[in-house]
Amino acid sequence: MSTVNAVVMYPLAMDDSDLADLHQRFPGVQFHNIGYFEPHGLRDAKAKGRITDDLLATAPALSESERSAIAGADVLMALDLPLGIRDWAPRLRWVQAIGAGIGHLEPAKLKALGIALTNAAGVASTPIAEFAIGRLLEVWKDVRVLERQQRDRRWQMHQGLLVKGKTIGIVGLGAIGRDVARRARAFEMTVLANRRSAQPGHTDPDADELFGPDGLDDMLARSDAVVLCAPHTPETIDLFDAERLGRLKPGAVLVNVGRGSMIDEAALVAALESGQMGAAVLDVTREEPLPADSPLWDAPNMYLSPHCSTAREGYNEALLELFCDNLGRFLADEPLRNVVDPDRGY
Repeated sequence: MSTVNAVVMYPLAMDDSDLADLHQRFPGVQFHNIGYFEPHGLRDAKAKGRITDDLLATAPALSESERSAIAGADVLMALDLPLGIRDWAPRLRWVQAIGAGIGHLEPAKLKALGIALTNAAGVASTPIAEFAIGRLLEVWKDVRVLERQQRDRRWQMHQGLLVKGKTIGIVGLGAIGRDVARRARAFEMTVLANRRSAQPGHTDPDADELFGPDGLDDMLARSDAVVLCAPHTPETIDLFDAERLGRLKPGAVLVNVGRGSMIDEAALVAALESGQMGAAVLDVTREEPLPADSPLWDAPNMYLSPHCSTAREGYNEALLELFCDNLGRFLADEPLRNVVDPDRGY
């Protein structure tokens, strides 16, 4: 194989020591590091097919040398890609995404261009699972009340709930869902899991019971907490509408670390205001950044965070290991890990 050019378009993923290590591990590859990080509004618009000229104008400018590096790229590792990537990189054959979410990279278009796309599923599963369990503990142990009492300098007995014995339902038993399941079991919870491909009679070592799509409502009715870990696909849009939210066990906690499009947010606010649901934990919302006038901010028992459930600590190391594994496979013409299927959406 002739010299391969690999361009990393994410400033946080590489430093001089990373580059030196890559050069040592892959002496036949030329590596280039380019800082390219699009504003969230542009990224979100790409994922939703709502790109405007005004948003495109917010894309980072690239120098001539950076453009030249991209033009010669066989491989890109990136969070964002300039619009019309084939015009930028006529030699491009493979894109390694920085994250698990890839809607903004327009996977169907890449496939049509003959460009392979792999995502980083699993790289952030540990911190996201920790976040989900941590938030559930915060809810069930009523930490907000204890914090309020501390601010008020009020010494008053207030006790939370027992976590042991509770039932957790996981929607999407991928890398994140599996890590949530394993941590829930450490707290001696019963784990129910829903998986798109599950059929009657299927089992999984990380779940006490496994449900297919037809068993979702049964799982919801039995779960004290439901954690959404599924990707954005046509099937998951508004999966939790008013009707489905009404099938949750009374007082249940709904946690979303998947995609904001899964939940009808107006229906969610109504369920919280009526007291039907115990709490909602949202790390993702339909519109990000969340507008200041969104009803979600003031909904009762709402736990909001700005899409930050992952952790930078350890992320780059895990990401580079995945990239190096896949780069070795690419050079050897072997199947890549985490190949995205545009028809499935992940």
